[in-house]
Amino acid sequence: MFSSLKFLVAPFMLAVTLTCGLRPSARAPNLPDNGPGDEERAAKMVAGGAAALERGETTTAKSFFRRALAMDPKNITARTYLGIIADRAGELAEAERQFAAAAAAAPSSPEVRNNHGAILLKLGRKQEAAAEFKASLRLDPRQPAALVNLAQIRFAAGSLQGLREAQELFERARAIAPDAETARALIVIALRLHESAKAAAEFPDYSARLGGAPESVAAPPARAELGAALLEAGLAKEAAGELDAAVQADPSSVNEIVLLARAYHEQKNDEAAGRALESALARGVEAAPLFTALAEIYEVSGQIEKAIPAMRRAIQLDPTSEALRFRYAMLLTSANAPQAAVIRLREALDEFPGSSKLWFAMGVAQFTDNKNKDAANAFSRALERDPKMSPALAYLGMICDDEGRILDAVAYYQKAIAAEEPSAVNHYLIAETFSKFTSADDDHAQEHLKRALELDPGFLQAHLALGKLYLRANRFQDAAEELEGVVRADPKLAEAYYHLSRVYTRLKRREDAQTAAGKFEQLSNDQKQQSENERREIVRRLANVRY
Repeated sequence: MFSSLKFLVAPFMLAVTLTCGLRPSARAPNLPDNGPGDEERAAKMVAGGAAALERGETTTAKSFFRRALAMDPKNITARTYLGIIADRAGELAEAERQFAAAAAAAPSSPEVRNNHGAILLKLGRKQEAAAEFKASLRLDPRQPAALVNLAQIRFAAGSLQGLREAQELFERARAIAPDAETARALIVIALRLHESAKAAAEFPDYSARLGGAPESVAAPPARAELGAALLEAGLAKEAAGELDAAVQADPSSVNEIVLLARAYHEQKNDEAAGRALESALARGVEAAPLFTALAEIYEVSGQIEKAIPAMRRAIQLDPTSEALRFRYAMLLTSANAPQAAVIRLREALDEFPGSSKLWFAMGVAQFTDNKNKDAANAFSRALERDPKMSPALAYLGMICDDEGRILDAVAYYQKAIAAEEPSAVNHYLIAETFSKFTSADDDHAQEHLKRALELDPGFLQAHLALGKLYLRANRFQDAAEELEGVVRADPKLAEAYYHLSRVYTRLKRREDAQTAAGKFEQLSNDQKQQSENERREIVRRLANVRY
């Protein structure tokens, strides 16, 4: 996820990230000479070793550096080179020995302290490594390598404090030497801190630096990983760019194709989502997740005639998937084919007789087909296997409500809320039932409606119900605000205009009342269908269970 550890060595050293100004002849300060000319001869050996290393002659280079140390045991440049060579060869203990010797010889060198910290970190000795990085930064606070290395330790701690410290260190490193790795790290930290806005703000800087980015950032797996994290954080636009790059690099990667389609869908661009999935199929990529995602895109775009065969094909490719059988049944039910869903569910239950979710889907299909007794039996079977299945409890409450058993309905809704409190639809349903008592319990109804809207501020049915409650309580201004918000969100909701006209009349806004009443009359012919649509919306919310 982050850049590799950064070692600091002489500027002419190839294939090593460095920022320091160590010269090939560098020695520990304030040390007595070993003898006349030793430093000069050692410096020549170091230069020869560096040249050999540039040519790829590692064995020759090591020989030069060892001869340099024989002449001048305190030559920290020779030790640094030997440490890097050992590190590249995977000889971490030898690398640490060389870097430790260099640090002992030159404790006031920030570059040397950073190098020792870097190898300690590779050895898993994080506390010692952090101490070296902090010492290095005390000597020179403007070292991007040391800042990044210490930031990685703080990030790996995983704590809130560690993430905050890592964020501050990466920001300091970026101010000195901006690069794609640091920019990506800042996005990742913002996502870990659940700061989506900050991650979005960091994204342009990262994106602008991708052109010259190393493999650790630009490789398709890295792009895909970041894209998935961005999507999870709700940054669909940014995620789509990363995932598209990953798919372009690997057109057969099913997971990334599905995530790319989801990123387009969350941007309300189902045409692009469908195109991404259909293009993969055209390339010969066939997998159950692709057809499942395509079925969902077809469903939300109203292409049920395409959605059903797509889901059927998904099941053919993965016939042992209980989850796909569930989703297929829910699709058939939402496509007004509940009887077909029942047939398929009976087949599925032969294979998965203990499945709570398949019994739940059976209940939804029977409920949609107005077979309440069969539906109640199916939901009860689901609850035998999963007693805390909140949607099944809520459906049983709706069945009791339909049958006029209001107290039983309330009991089921209370159980549903106990099983899943943060469910807006559960709170809405119990609030509606409280309003049906002979003496309406408006206090409890209002409490649950407000909770529903805390959980889902865009829940129009809850806004409408709250507006009606305010009207009944003679809180006309509050009622007007709620109902006006409803008609702004859905200008074709006849019932909202009806109640709004009553509110305006009580507020003596006669002209507004006449306008609202006229709108109600204009839409009233469709009132029956609207009521059915409202009921379908509640059913959809309850049935929208993903396993």
